[in-house]
Amino acid sequence: MLYTKMKEAEGLVAFAEAQRVYISALLSAFGGSYVALRDYLMINEGIYKDIAKFNAEAIRGLQPKISIWSSGGSSEGDGLMNEMAELYSAIPQLLQTVNEQTRMLPPPWLSTCSTNKATSSEPA
Repeated sequence: MLYTKMKEAEGLVAFAEAQRVYISALLSAFGGSYVALRDYLMINEGIYKDIAKFNAEAIRGLQPKISIWSSGGSSEGDGLMNEMAELYSAIPQLLQTVNEQTRMLPPPWLSTCSTNKATSSEPA
């Protein structure tokens, strides 16, 4: 029995060493980026797929009540554009609230969106 336990322990040590070598090689291949390594491992192991499945199961059978409302608009027909402007102006506050409650940050690409505003009087 002791011999069996020793062989099991040796097998676990060999397995852990093989995993260390594998992870080290992957980390090196990703240029030392732990974020890229984490994302790769989560994709490779199907974690995102599992999360989507669990989320779908969690909301199955719910009957949400969705209200669509409009704040009106002017008679010139710019109501939709005003609503879009209001939506976009609310995004920074929404992201701040999410960060305060969950400590999650928005994706880095979100802050790199262009803010150049071209007007019809400016040459293209």
